[in-house]
Amino acid sequence: MPEAIREYIDDAMATTARRADRPAIMHGDRVLRFADLMDEVHRLAHGLEALGLRRGDGLGLLAANPPEALTIRFAAFLLGLRFTAVHLGPTTQGLAHIMRDAELTAVVFDPVRPAPGGPVPQLAAGIPHVLSLDDMAALAAEQSVEPVSARARDSDIAKLTYTGGTTGLPKGVPTTYGRLLASYRSWGFGDIQVPDDLRLLAVTPTAHATGDMAIGMLMIGVAVELHDEFDADAVLGSLASGQVATYLYPSLLYRLLDHPATATTDLSNLVLLSYGSAPASPSRLRQALDRLGPVLQQTYASTEAPAIAMLYPHEHKAELLSSVGRPLPGVRVDIRSADGRSLPVGGVGEVCVQSSSVMAGYWRRPGETAMALRDGWLYTGDLGRLDEDGYLYLVGRVKDMIIVDGHNCYAAPIEHALTSHPGVRHAAVVGAPSERTGEEMHAFVVCEPEAVIDTEQLRAAVHEQLTAVDVPAAVWFVDALPLTTFGKPDKAALRAMIRSG
Repeated sequence: MPEAIREYIDDAMATTARRADRPAIMHGDRVLRFADLMDEVHRLAHGLEALGLRRGDGLGLLAANPPEALTIRFAAFLLGLRFTAVHLGPTTQGLAHIMRDAELTAVVFDPVRPAPGGPVPQLAAGIPHVLSLDDMAALAAEQSVEPVSARARDSDIAKLTYTGGTTGLPKGVPTTYGRLLASYRSWGFGDIQVPDDLRLLAVTPTAHATGDMAIGMLMIGVAVELHDEFDADAVLGSLASGQVATYLYPSLLYRLLDHPATATTDLSNLVLLSYGSAPASPSRLRQALDRLGPVLQQTYASTEAPAIAMLYPHEHKAELLSSVGRPLPGVRVDIRSADGRSLPVGGVGEVCVQSSSVMAGYWRRPGETAMALRDGWLYTGDLGRLDEDGYLYLVGRVKDMIIVDGHNCYAAPIEHALTSHPGVRHAAVVGAPSERTGEEMHAFVVCEPEAVIDTEQLRAAVHEQLTAVDVPAAVWFVDALPLTTFGKPDKAALRAMIRSG
């Protein structure tokens, strides 16, 4: 039986050939046409082979969003390498752990964007080949543009992605080429009718979901415009011409909405704004719909399961804005109690997932794999419920459930109640020990500029929408919420603030 990933790559090569003279990757003043892109990919593939890398070897990349973040990844896929995009957010300890744990044969780094903890060559001690982007470019320049045939097999590991490490050292999640292809199909890549002027605006790190999204788009002939980081003015400027799709964390979507120029900018070129990686406030989504129109699409996924559910643009109705959508085709979702029983509609429990894109296990961690994968199901660690129409609602994390006087309380509904107040811009809720009730809830709130709000107003807003037990015991007013590298509120940092007083 032919390898599906090789057929997919062959089809992608044919697509890029048909679009040879069209822009493929844009980064500042630099533009690569599809013909330039494929020449560069083949040169890089030959260069990696010249270093001795072969199918199954590990290749790491530490970079933000230069074009090489995509061309090197593309070359790695051609050769059937095990690719690890190392995001620049981990702690020094976490980054050093990834460099050791990933079993890399080579690592390429961007000297312009230094990694935390010191020079990359020092962190990469023991890795046979350590090259800067300039070194890699010089090596590629010496190579032929002779096409490299796809080497990958469906069962080979395509990428080794590391979790955020918010509860310990990052864990590696291997994804085979077959599972990666299943994810692309779940996302609808290959089913898109591509307008000639459509491009993906990539403003979040390509080491995260944006990297896979960008490669998937390039393979169907969609251009990618890379930005080194999110800047609202730059995003609005990019909407001046051509049709644009983009992916934002909710925190970045809020920054776009809050930018003064958004209210006066023509946004008709924005055809799709996908968002995910963190809970989104229904009240902020209503603002986004009013300003941006019916272009929002929520994606629920995780490192362990890269395609779970989606709330499509036509489903962004008022009653569904707190949902993450329905399971994607080929995905089964079950809500289970702490003792593993399936719960009926409306019951709150752990979200469990089955699909062809779910990980086969953590990298070199059999014990943690056994905890996460049970009876053929991935236990996501997320708490949620399903409604009678199959829509999934997340209410928090299993480890973040707050037990107040014996009652299970969940952060998400309380955060939604807080952000429904017109004077609240952002909110996050965590638990803290209490001598009286076992645990109590603390809310961290970012107010709208010039808003005058007191604690009792917010407590009353929660009481009105939920129950007395859901009312926060304390409200902290802060200028900004600390965020993880994935754009989520950093609840460990918030708990540390409580402990330090």
